[in-house]
Amino acid sequence: MKLSVIALKNLKRNFSFYSLYLCSVSLVLTIFFCFTSFSMNEIIMEKISADGRVETMCQTVAVFLMAFVVFYMFYSNNFFMRRRMRELGIYALLGYRKSSMLELLTIENIVVCAGGLIIGIVAGGLLNKGITAGITTLLNLSIDYSGIPLINPAAVKSNLSFIAVVLLALALSNARILWKCTLLDLVRLEKKREKPIHPHASAAILGAILLIFGYGLAMDIRRGKASVWNTIGFSPIALLTMASVVVGTVLFIYSFLPFVCQRVRRQKQMLYQENTIIVVPKFMKHIRSSAKSLILLILLSAGTIAVFGATVLSIWYPYQTFQRIIPSAAEYRVENEEQRNLSLRALSAALGENTYQYYETTIVKTTASSENLPLEYNVSEDKGRIPGFECISLQDYRSLLAQQGKDTVLPELSDGECILIKYHPDYEQQDLSAVYHLAIGNSETADVTVVQTSLTNPIGFANSVGTLVVPDALYHRLLKSAAEKIKVISINGAEMRSNPAIYGILKEVMPDNIYLVSAWQRETDFVSASSSTFLLIGFATIIFLIATGSILYFQNISTVSYDKPDYEIMGRMGYSHRMIKRCVRRQIQIYYLIPYVMGLLHSTFAILCYKSALMDDLLGRSSATVVPILLAVVMFTVIYFIYYQVTKCSCYKAALQ
Repeated sequence: MKLSVIALKNLKRNFSFYSLYLCSVSLVLTIFFCFTSFSMNEIIMEKISADGRVETMCQTVAVFLMAFVVFYMFYSNNFFMRRRMRELGIYALLGYRKSSMLELLTIENIVVCAGGLIIGIVAGGLLNKGITAGITTLLNLSIDYSGIPLINPAAVKSNLSFIAVVLLALALSNARILWKCTLLDLVRLEKKREKPIHPHASAAILGAILLIFGYGLAMDIRRGKASVWNTIGFSPIALLTMASVVVGTVLFIYSFLPFVCQRVRRQKQMLYQENTIIVVPKFMKHIRSSAKSLILLILLSAGTIAVFGATVLSIWYPYQTFQRIIPSAAEYRVENEEQRNLSLRALSAALGENTYQYYETTIVKTTASSENLPLEYNVSEDKGRIPGFECISLQDYRSLLAQQGKDTVLPELSDGECILIKYHPDYEQQDLSAVYHLAIGNSETADVTVVQTSLTNPIGFANSVGTLVVPDALYHRLLKSAAEKIKVISINGAEMRSNPAIYGILKEVMPDNIYLVSAWQRETDFVSASSSTFLLIGFATIIFLIATGSILYFQNISTVSYDKPDYEIMGRMGYSHRMIKRCVRRQIQIYYLIPYVMGLLHSTFAILCYKSALMDDLLGRSSATVVPILLAVVMFTVIYFIYYQVTKCSCYKAALQ
């Protein structure tokens, strides 16, 4: 019988076993083909990448995607090789040479990869069309869709070349395994006895201490300037944290878990339970061969959730901060009365007088002296201006907040009191009760005491940072002084923040006004600049998810398949199918829960470090961080749970059929 016929019969007879492998390969190649098609789409690239940044990112992400595709293919191939060793031993006994067995394995790999590639090309082409349509709609691009083929020939050629290289590498890997194995190895390798692990209490305790130490370092970054991240340096502490967590994870799996299982085995009351007496010894039996996979899965899960969470946080958090950066729909400085009237007439003519509201605020710039001047006082110095406070009246503050739809409780300010608008949150209330000596004239001053600090700024940071809300009487005294005065007009109204017409009208009237800002314009620029980055990260995240779920599937199905004779003995001893399923389920849950829980812990602390180190804290609300992280965790959990259910059903079938 020809080897090609044998290979096809093997695939047909074991289709249920190979089906998930085929689906996983198809998913991986779908994402890879979609990414390749997207990166080779010259039409869309010309629209979203004017400086070549997106092309550079595509090349970087492509390296990671190819690395994961190769890793996944090699892992799956090694898994199936172990499953086929006894069968290959029978072929050897029947007189087949190793070269013939290698040819048989290569044909099977070619058939599976060809099927996955065909599905991947068709599905990837459709996915690329959908992503292209989504980006053009999101960024409001005008693109001729007729010039974008469903299946990009260049992408097909690239994928075929890549898969050919992968198949060649798999063939060389299989040849190495076959030529190293003797006939006895081929027959017995699948049941090769594992060396037991002898855990030491010292290594187990050290692993737990290193994990706690790494988590502690990650949390220390929240102390800001007082943290070791600032005093010693970000890079060395980041490397120390990563090393501590990785080494702690290795010791946790190799020593702490076996140590705990060993303690359980010595507790007779805990061990002699219906499920525990089966599950714990089985876990101890396979812990050595499973340890590397568990460590890999923990780090892979942590990386997946961390990248996914950081991506969602990078989208969610800026949108939330835009409410502070630009509190009104639009605002701008006016230099003279003519410019003011011209801009308002243009808005009224285009939008109608009753569709929007405007408020004109006169900001008084004044200097001050104090033993405890806030950081906001010196912000303007970085831009070449004279440091100082930008004072507005309590009445203006209330009116602006009312127009912006903010229900903020404000205290009544008596003479000598003020409200300080903070740029960053003041968690320790260091500026509360501070006394500032405001300069009114050449020699006249007025003392004000901070009775409240607030993050609710009425004017955007482009026009005012060191904002000080003072009583109306003091404000009128400042107006009469010779201090610098800035007039800012704020535009508000229902759905005005999402109205693109406002920015276009004002930009046409004041093309050289550098202080003109718009919420719609800022959000649009952010989406335009970041959408391609988030899309490329999304490709990598999906590959991580597929790799994590597939490795868990093969790890568990392999373990259950090896232990099938044990389940048959359990059936003869009186265990019902329900009891055997429960044991199988508990065993699967161990392998799923350990990477999930530890990966979740690792990624949570990693995201906190990312947020504290690389994102400007403007909101001072934990919900702004919790919500995107929770969303990422929920989405990861749903996909993870789907893989768990598929694995559970397949393991039930492998154990009981």
